[in-house]
Amino acid sequence: MAEPPGQEPQARQRPRRWFAWVWVVPIASAVIVLWLAWRALAGRGPEITISFKQADGLQPGQTRIQHRNVDLGTVESMQLTPDMSRVIVRARMTRAAQKYLTDQTRFAIVAPRVGVGGISGLSTLVSGSYIEMYPGKDGRPQRHFTGLDEPPALAPDTPGRSFVLESADLGSLTRGSPISYRGISVGEVEDYALAAGSQGVKVTAFIRSPYDRLVHPQTRFWNAGGVDLTVGTQGVRFRADSWQQLLAGGIAFDTPQEVLAKDPSAQGAVFRLYDNRRAAVRAPLGDELYYLAEFPGNQRGIGAGTTVELEGNEVGEVQEARLRYDGHLHTLVTRVVFSIDPKRVDILDMPRPAGANPQQTVRSWIETLVRHGLQAQVASVSFITGFKVVGLEMNPAEPHGALQQAGRYMKIPAGSSQDIAAILQDLHGVLKNLNRATSGPELGQALKSLDETLGHLDRITQDVGPDLKSLVTSLRDTADSAQRTLDSVQGLVGNGGAAGSDLPRLMRELTQAARSVRGLADYLDRHPEALLRGRKADSQ
Repeated sequence: MAEPPGQEPQARQRPRRWFAWVWVVPIASAVIVLWLAWRALAGRGPEITISFKQADGLQPGQTRIQHRNVDLGTVESMQLTPDMSRVIVRARMTRAAQKYLTDQTRFAIVAPRVGVGGISGLSTLVSGSYIEMYPGKDGRPQRHFTGLDEPPALAPDTPGRSFVLESADLGSLTRGSPISYRGISVGEVEDYALAAGSQGVKVTAFIRSPYDRLVHPQTRFWNAGGVDLTVGTQGVRFRADSWQQLLAGGIAFDTPQEVLAKDPSAQGAVFRLYDNRRAAVRAPLGDELYYLAEFPGNQRGIGAGTTVELEGNEVGEVQEARLRYDGHLHTLVTRVVFSIDPKRVDILDMPRPAGANPQQTVRSWIETLVRHGLQAQVASVSFITGFKVVGLEMNPAEPHGALQQAGRYMKIPAGSSQDIAAILQDLHGVLKNLNRATSGPELGQALKSLDETLGHLDRITQDVGPDLKSLVTSLRDTADSAQRTLDSVQGLVGNGGAAGSDLPRLMRELTQAARSVRGLADYLDRHPEALLRGRKADSQ
């Protein structure tokens, strides 16, 4: 309603409302901010530092710290150490990860890696590198860590057991190299390091559960990487395992069936890592017996590792081979020390001493066999490869041998070598002597004299030839005439018993003479050369 003219307008007051809707949005925003801040503070964990050798692909504010693809922290900043040798990464962890930050916790940068073992970290090509956290469930709380140079082959919480393998060198092994049991992958190589004194390598091998129960004190480990090419008494052997082991190296092991039911080896047990399967199988199962033999001449190819055979059966190997000077003969001999594994010697029907262990039994057998002619010999088993063995062979032609004490070892008699090289050397000597005999002037003179003799005999035969036929005819006529004369005389005196007591004997002698003349004529007719060479005894 309008006010009257000249009257001032009057303001009317309305009741003030306690809340204005215009403040809804700011208040809601503030509540959300406060809630987000509280949530951030509530989930905010401790700040930690991680020292890395390199910070491949890490970005402050972006790089995440994860475990099993779940975020546990974020990288906030990075800086170099004062000597600029390492990178210090500062990260803020979540409150959920706080109780797992102990001195057992490990961190590693996960980035694309290409190696002989394969390709890893391909997922980071899109999402970028991240830091993998390996929680430590036990231990003292810690906030400063030293990162791993590369991610471990196995997660620390993988069930199983670790064992230590000792070897002379690492070979083709690397972190992550597979470990197999009868062709099945059961573990990986975790780590390796030089042994004390740098005299070897110690390899940490992890066997996953339940396969870790296959490892016993009698288990043999060997390097199964690459190609196993072995030259032995059976010829050339070629063996290749899986392509993974061919590329990245690998380890294999085996356990005798009879011990699988016993308690397995404990965590951290130490084993020897053999070079190949053959070396692992040949390794002795108990105490060995050591003997000594000395061989004259050049024994090239005999050295540590050479096979020792008992009548063709492998029973041991050579431990060392060294030259020794023989002061009596003033020559050099090869002194060979070899071992015999008693558990590899099995002789049927040979008496066993009562109550003796395998070592005592085999020692008694060797002593008995030596008394009956057992000798040590060097033999070549292959002319192509030149592979040699030390053979313990029976030689019945030389019985009554005996073992002799030679320092720490018992000395076995050494027989003649069956080495192909020695035989060829002897043949070379014979040919050399034959060549020396034929290359001298004596052989030429002898051949010249023989040629002259044969020429002289040929001339004599030609001179006698024309008269030989008439001579044979005359001899036959003489024999016939003598026979007729004898017949006449016998007719005249046949009835005169008193004519003389010597007449019958004379008749017999004349008869024999006539027969001899006839026989001589027949022989000369068949063999005219007998006039020059004489008659060959027992050849007619």
